[in-house]
Amino acid sequence: MRRLALSTLMGGLLAGCLAAQPAITLPSGQAVTFQEQREEADAGILRLRFIAPDLASPLRRPSFEDLTLDLEVLCVDFGLKKAANVDDLPKQIVVSLSAEPVEFGVANTEVEQVFEAFTVQSETCMLEMF
Repeated sequence: MRRLALSTLMGGLLAGCLAAQPAITLPSGQAVTFQEQREEADAGILRLRFIAPDLASPLRRPSFEDLTLDLEVLCVDFGLKKAANVDDLPKQIVVSLSAEPVEFGVANTEVEQVFEAFTVQSETCMLEMF
């Protein structure tokens, strides 16, 4: 019971923090909210995580092409600005969208998620093809 209450409390606090973040409207028309930034300085990676509720709705979910453009815009317009505040410019920026908050590094098949990795070159983001 205590675990459930604590989980509910933490979920409410996270939701309140996310609600305080301004929404970012992307080229696809979906609005996302910045969730967190994670730096892996030794690997030269900057991870940017966003909440994108439209991913959960088949009727509002952007197409693959639109999602790719959205992720690139987040890397260039948001990620490079964040990277400017990091001691060393990262080699790679990973941008992820999740329909709802998910603990980092924990798989959750119930929540729609997408991500892309970008190489930082000449002050721009180059999509890495896996």
